[in-house]
Amino acid sequence: MSVTEQEAIPEVVEDSQIDNQFTSILSTLSQFKVQITALSNQLKGLEKTVKKEIKQHKKEVTKKMSKGNRKPSGFAAASPISNDLCDFMGKDHGSEIARTEVTKFICSYIRENSLTTTENNRVIKPDDKLHVLLGTDDSTQVTYFNIQRYMNRHFISKKSITETK
Repeated sequence: MSVTEQEAIPEVVEDSQIDNQFTSILSTLSQFKVQITALSNQLKGLEKTVKKEIKQHKKEVTKKMSKGNRKPSGFAAASPISNDLCDFMGKDHGSEIARTEVTKFICSYIRENSLTTTENNRVIKPDDKLHVLLGTDDSTQVTYFNIQRYMNRHFISKKSITETK
């Protein structure tokens, strides 16, 4: 019997060594799992950052391409103005000025001479010079919204100039 008892003891020792190996491997696997999760999170963060940078770069490229150095058009394009408007603005006859500049000048003239009503600053009360320029009378209500309608006759289209020549 003593022989069998001796054989049983080493088997128990081997079982504890195997258990130790299993726990060691399992702990190593759990560490790998934690590291893989951390790497995965880092990769997702990097991917998000790269996509954001690419999107921003595309925006900048399209913005640079779209703006470019192009000549002004529409309201920003200089067009010939009437002699009355030239006199009002103090410019030489036959000058070409953009609508935006004319509008800024008229708005500053209105502010400097306090030509808005006290109840509603959007409504303009033209003085004699502005009445003559806009072609309005006292019954006409002029606002910042509709002032372009009255200014339109002072902007001479380039087509009509070439037709008269």
